[in-house]
Amino acid sequence: MLYEDLNQIVTSLKEAKQGTYKLEKSRCALFFDNIHAFPKNVELESILTFVGEATGKFIKSVTPSPESVSYRQHVSFIELPDDNYKPRVFHPESGYFYTSYYDYATPIDQPIEKKFITRHRLEKKNPEMAVSEVKKPIIYYIDPGCPEPIKTALVEGGKWWSQAFEAAGFKNAFDVRELPAGAHPLDVRYNMIQWVHRSTRGWSYGSSITDPRTGEIIKGHVSLGSLRVRQDFMIAQGIASPYKDDDENSVIMTKMAIDRLHQLSAHEIGHTIGLAHNFAASTNDRSSVMDYPHPYITLDASGKPDFSHAYDDKIGAWDKRTIMYGYSVFKDAADEKVGLEKIILDNHSLGLRFLTDQDARSAGSASPVNHLWDSGADPLSELDRILKVREYAMSQFGLNTIPKGTPVSELEKIFVPVYFMHRYQAEAVSKLIGGLEYNYAVKGFGEITPLRPVEKSIQDKALTSMLNLLTEKNLAIPENIKGWLYPPAFGYGRSGESFSTGASPAFDPLKVYEMASGQLVELLLQPERMARLSNEGRLSAYLKNISESLLNNAENDLIRQSANTAFVSRLLTMTINESTSHFIKAEIFKSLNEYKSRVKKMVKRNKESAFLQYVVKLLDMDSDEISQIKFPSIPTLPPGAPIGSCSLD
Repeated sequence: MLYEDLNQIVTSLKEAKQGTYKLEKSRCALFFDNIHAFPKNVELESILTFVGEATGKFIKSVTPSPESVSYRQHVSFIELPDDNYKPRVFHPESGYFYTSYYDYATPIDQPIEKKFITRHRLEKKNPEMAVSEVKKPIIYYIDPGCPEPIKTALVEGGKWWSQAFEAAGFKNAFDVRELPAGAHPLDVRYNMIQWVHRSTRGWSYGSSITDPRTGEIIKGHVSLGSLRVRQDFMIAQGIASPYKDDDENSVIMTKMAIDRLHQLSAHEIGHTIGLAHNFAASTNDRSSVMDYPHPYITLDASGKPDFSHAYDDKIGAWDKRTIMYGYSVFKDAADEKVGLEKIILDNHSLGLRFLTDQDARSAGSASPVNHLWDSGADPLSELDRILKVREYAMSQFGLNTIPKGTPVSELEKIFVPVYFMHRYQAEAVSKLIGGLEYNYAVKGFGEITPLRPVEKSIQDKALTSMLNLLTEKNLAIPENIKGWLYPPAFGYGRSGESFSTGASPAFDPLKVYEMASGQLVELLLQPERMARLSNEGRLSAYLKNISESLLNNAENDLIRQSANTAFVSRLLTMTINESTSHFIKAEIFKSLNEYKSRVKKMVKRNKESAFLQYVVKLLDMDSDEISQIKFPSIPTLPPGAPIGSCSLD
């Protein structure tokens, strides 16, 4: 068993286009350093070697010999808990992950799938008391190898959860301590927070080992990537440009990065005590650490950036409510049913929203409130705020952004999060267009309102806001900044987090404009968004508004030119896409015909415009030509999430 490809590495590498491999069992062995026997679990580990041909850059970047790749495969055998744990029923609005099974003895008028939330076992010493000490607290242990001041920040942030358990009636129920000498991270008796190293900044994970029968969490395990904190530092550095007079002036950046680690610790631990993401929490005054918070930076009265509220410093109102649902003690089953229903109804009364990954991660998702890396209740005003901070950052950007001893070429890496500072809030704004007001409503749990589109006036404002971004005024890079974006110095280089360039070794502003404008056009023309607008009878007018705006001053605006080519290429591609409905294709053809007519009139006035001639050439293609031509792909934006992104981040 230990020499089998249990994790399907061969399949994963092939699907990721990294190469074709096979397991070479003659080159596999046990890894005795990580084979252990503990009172409640046995841990086994083996080294598996795969041989084959590498085809992708990622596999080549992490091994010296990509034709022969070794992995360590770990297998655990864990004792299941006793039968004294009582499962708690799952509710879509509870905020919890769930485990489920099918009970085929269920009456036909009841759901066959039974769902329980995942949670730790937590018992009061005195169940009759509103607030009681617990029989056995939930304790998380931090990796002793974690350095300061990071270790202290992770401990303090993790301890925020004690506020939530106290609010639910549990005194001294939750704690974070350093792993004691002699204890081992793989021992399931210890919930762990481990500090891990990767070749690049990676994701953090909060995961749990659960009893599949009941949902009881046996062990929580948090893995925090050590390089992630540097991204927050760099974001603050690019905004503050603090090195004019003091090359040791890193206080602002360090504080913001450490503040984020408090929140990150609480977030990942939240997953391991059973909680799912709540990406709608930012609309409720940062009501949950289970959101992905963008650093909230404002400009003060003097026009300088204020970092004092970049991240929250406590557990949120939603988090307290989830712990009440998951861990509150009730005297019997009937009392529990009533009590859990009241918690859900009170959440409604408090105006607390809950929506999670399935309704947030797709760029074409429909919720107007459920976004990653956004801020505030109003996406439109928040975009305006971020653009003002971005404008300030760009006005200060230059040699004062880096300390002495740093190659000037390193400014390009810092400029990436400055230039694309608006990207996530712009995505939030785009989701107002074709957006739908809905929640995870359950009959019998409060008033239910019919599904309805976002108000047309708000959708129109969102479209105007997005189109206003697509101008040189907002997206062109000032000449003074271009002058500092040197080719990489000797010993340094670009990475996957740098701007792509077609002018190597030089910085390529036109390529950047293609990225920035292309991202916004892609958001506007998401197939799901266009389908919803078509269902509302608004797609034709929507496409007309976009095309008219993009052609306005297009001959003199590089951003508009880039946006127009992305707009035309995207729509032409959709006309030959089998998944595009005939209704939508009809409206696309109508829009393109109107667009083509206007462009040809523009060509008559300006026969020297290469841009207009190129667009006309694209529009004159028939379906066979469209299917054969390879449109220039929109360059992928560098990874930009303030900390990273993952399904369980």
